[in-house]
Amino acid sequence: MRYVKFLVLVLVFLLSMFFFVQNNAPLSTAVVLELDLILVHFYSLPLPLYFLVLLGFFLGAVFCLAFLLFERIRLGLELKSLRTRYSTLEDEVLTLRTLPLNQPENQLRQPGQ
Repeated sequence: MRYVKFLVLVLVFLLSMFFFVQNNAPLSTAVVLELDLILVHFYSLPLPLYFLVLLGFFLGAVFCLAFLLFERIRLGLELKSLRTRYSTLEDEVLTLRTLPLNQPENQLRQPGQ
């Protein structure tokens, strides 16, 4: 599975490189981003379009990594709590195994008794 993931990653990288090479002229055009609020107007520096595309890829990767990191932390905490519960239940079973079976309260009751 690890090799399949690596192969898919290499293919995505190659496709993106072909995209940038074949669309170099249109992607080199400068774009000015603007944010027009009621009282304030913001303008960016002229940025090439390929920079915005790469920035989008980068931000997507960062958000995906953050999501996976938080999920990994959550699963680690859940695993820790389950291991603690398992340990307490195992201790309880061990204490119950040491009870003598010849005591009346520990013997199985037959139906009708």
